Amino acid sequence: MIRLQTYAAFSLLATASAVYYAFSSREQFYPAMVYLSTSKICFVLLLNTGLVAMCVAWQLVKRLFLGSLREAEVERLNEQSWREVVEILFAVTIFRQDFSVSFLAMVAALLLVKALHWLAQKRVEYIETTPSVPMLSHIRIVSFMAFLLIVDCLFLSNSLRSLIDKREASVAIFFSFEYMILATSTVSTFVKYVFYISDMLMEGQWEKKAVYTFYLELISDLVHLSLYMLFFIAIFLNYGVPLHLIRELYETFRNFKIRVADYVRYRKITSNMNERFPDATAEELNASDATCIICREEMTTAKKLLCGHLFHVHCLRSWLERQHTCPTCRAPIIPPDNGRAASARQHGAQPGVQPG
Repeated sequence: MIRLQTYAAFSLLATASAVYYAFSSREQFYPAMVYLSTSKICFVLLLNTGLVAMCVAWQLVKRLFLGSLREAEVERLNEQSWREVVEILFAVTIFRQDFSVSFLAMVAALLLVKALHWLAQKRVEYIETTPSVPMLSHIRIVSFMAFLLIVDCLFLSNSLRSLIDKREASVAIFFSFEYMILATSTVSTFVKYVFYISDMLMEGQWEKKAVYTFYLELISDLVHLSLYMLFFIAIFLNYGVPLHLIRELYETFRNFKIRVADYVRYRKITSNMNERFPDATAEELNASDATCIICREEMTTAKKLLCGHLFHVHCLRSWLERQHTCPTCRAPIIPPDNGRAASARQHGAQPGVQPG
């Protein structure tokens, strides 16, 4: 922040000197403005000052809503920034005929807004994993997400208005889809935060939280995949192959495919759990610690996995929504097609022998 303040001060001083020289040498407003707009040095100085003003505004927003960043947030910011810069450079090559000062300013604003979205997502993840969070942090993160949604909607409406006015393909397509994706990401993050607050108000006893979170992520990936496909088709029909979208389209499709596969596997494993996983006997409960490792509470009744570990049935169901291995030993949990054979082996039945 100190380096930015120093650089901003020098930039402002250089720009003020250029403006003073223009007005003192031309002595009239119109000739001075012509000189400022035609001189390459003055143009670079004014452009640099505009970018510095964006960076200062970004820092002020970050300070207001987030305060000091944690190390994980800084790492996320650095990793994502380089990747987004490369993608933006690919986008610039596609829209090179629309290259202008306003286009460069919109690209810089898009990068800064994306960086704020990354920080918001990382901060919500941090709040969800922190036992006690002060009320001020909740107020700041809710206000931050509301601010981001307003910014997304403003830029989106501006891009859509430009498309409607021109009635032809332009760089506004790129910004429209980008801010659509950012707006949906903000809504998804906010709904996930609402789920966390609801579970906290229920003192961690909301059993359906993981289910709703899974459906939220599935729907979010489906919406993003649809938007990326529409964006890809629109750019391909008007400009050619959008190289900067190939990676995003592939990653979104892969994430959606993984979530669907996880959901199918979860439905297979959790269907008819009472028959698939036998109840633990009193002797097994007494012989073990009788503490569910998932919720850290005592067990009076429990379900037994193939590996022999015991868990609450609702805790096991909640765990299977996220993982498909034993929480204690990481042994894989057999899906339903092998469930009856596994259950028979747990009861000591021999293969090929019908249980009594």
